[in-house]
Amino acid sequence: MAEISSSAQQSLDALLSKLGAKKLSDVQAATNKSKDSLGQEDFLKLMTTQLANQDPFAPQDNTQMIAQMAQFSTVTGIQQMNQTMTGVASEISQNRIATAASFVGKTVLVPGNTALADSTGGISGAVDLPVSTGNLTLQISTEQGQLVKTIDLGSNPAGLVGFSWDGKDDSGTAVGNSRYTIKATMMNAGKSQAVGTDVYGAITEASIPTATEDMLFTVAGAGKVNMATIKSIKY
Repeated sequence: MAEISSSAQQSLDALLSKLGAKKLSDVQAATNKSKDSLGQEDFLKLMTTQLANQDPFAPQDNTQMIAQMAQFSTVTGIQQMNQTMTGVASEISQNRIATAASFVGKTVLVPGNTALADSTGGISGAVDLPVSTGNLTLQISTEQGQLVKTIDLGSNPAGLVGFSWDGKDDSGTAVGNSRYTIKATMMNAGKSQAVGTDVYGAITEASIPTATEDMLFTVAGAGKVNMATIKSIKY
């Protein structure tokens, strides 16, 4: 086939433009352009073509046509919902980072029996009573096991019973240790029973979890703790 000269091609393109027709190069470019998915416009073209070429003696059933339109609407809705949920997940992830950062430096109450002395040399925490008791006792010892203080907390109902110690022994002398072990016992039905304790400690590190992970904090004296185990926060 003989090639068309550039001047002749320009004249042809000008004529096609006056007639409102597309140039051959534009048609080929549109034809060769690949599409990854069908949009609403494509679906309507397919449905229109289907209706135009249906058997006039056996036309498309209205119920089937409505079902097809409903299926397309459902798929479109799911795609839009997926996009929305992706955006929501991104916002939640950013909020979790901000939440984790806001906890660093705060003093929190977490389960444990090892307490670090604060700037005054004292410690504080709570005893978690499962039932009420008429006699609750707290013992504070050094890391080496030397008992330095016994505190009588008396009778208390079930729940958290707070305590604080100034870091001094019975003679009023500062013990001076940086780490202590606490032990609580209660009288229950005439028998002595060990009770769980909680200690206050500063959060020194916070993890940045994914959407499926729990938020973890490193608490001085207590180690790694889950956010759900924090019982109180001191500012």
